[in-house]
Amino acid sequence: MITNPELTAARAAVPEIADAERRLQAAEKLLDGAPTTVEPHAARNAVLDEAADAFMADKPWPKDVGKRAAKAFEDAEATELEFLARKGAVTRAEWALYEALDAGTEDVLSALGARLSELLDEARSDFTALRGANSAEAAIEAGGDAVAAWSRLRGIVQSVGHVRASQWEVLRGPTAPGEGMRGDWHGRNWRLQGFGHVQRTHPDEVPDAVRAVMRDVSGRVDMGYVRWLVAQEDAYVPASVDALEGDIAVLTVPAGMEDWPDISPRELPTRPGRPGDVYAHSRAAHLDISQPAPPKPKPTAAHPDGEPTTRDYF
Repeated sequence: MITNPELTAARAAVPEIADAERRLQAAEKLLDGAPTTVEPHAARNAVLDEAADAFMADKPWPKDVGKRAAKAFEDAEATELEFLARKGAVTRAEWALYEALDAGTEDVLSALGARLSELLDEARSDFTALRGANSAEAAIEAGGDAVAAWSRLRGIVQSVGHVRASQWEVLRGPTAPGEGMRGDWHGRNWRLQGFGHVQRTHPDEVPDAVRAVMRDVSGRVDMGYVRWLVAQEDAYVPASVDALEGDIAVLTVPAGMEDWPDISPRELPTRPGRPGDVYAHSRAAHLDISQPAPPKPKPTAAHPDGEPTTRDYF
């Protein structure tokens, strides 16, 4: 189950995902309430063994042993089918949730981005209230609203960490039912390098302490990271894997390629046309043989003398 409150809220903001999660929870509740099953053949054999044990103990043979064995088999089979039906509902609900999560990836990331902006706005005003205090003791000394602001900031820091952990889980994509642990994902390298926090800023350009937080795969952040983040105009949650990959490509142009000419397609102006040259041997096109041939056009250019050919000598 999801234990990240920010991820829970972001998924709940997408109606299709919220409906799929509600159905899955209902199906799992049904399965939990299913009666205990006994394999039908085992239930039937238990009745038969009971009759045989009674016979071996010199007790009277039960006249209804066949009916009781058949009834035990039938009841156990009905219970087993009820369990299978409920389990099938859970499987269907799991696949429906997987498809909803896969289709709603960008919507969830958008909700996380809006939440990050909200948290940073709150943090910005609280940092102003701190009046430069960078510890609980300093906030107490500052007095006024500083203590309350410091308390709120501790909660904001935790929420920002949840948002960052959520964004990487969503970017990784949902796990299909029965898939188990997923293999390596190339996005893990992006996370280890510190990308995905601020657009148009390479991780190597940020302070060392902040860069260490950005590269921490545990998702934990600290007050210094949040203080730095609120000062960045381009703090964001990537809109998709493709968008993140594009941002990284811009920031990691290989050395020596920065001054390459722009070879992107561009529209050129249309050149004005000019009439073709007309030579002494030129003829106007005679398209309609039912009409007289058009007059010979007036030459506008002279054809240069050609090089002598074999025809001139033989």
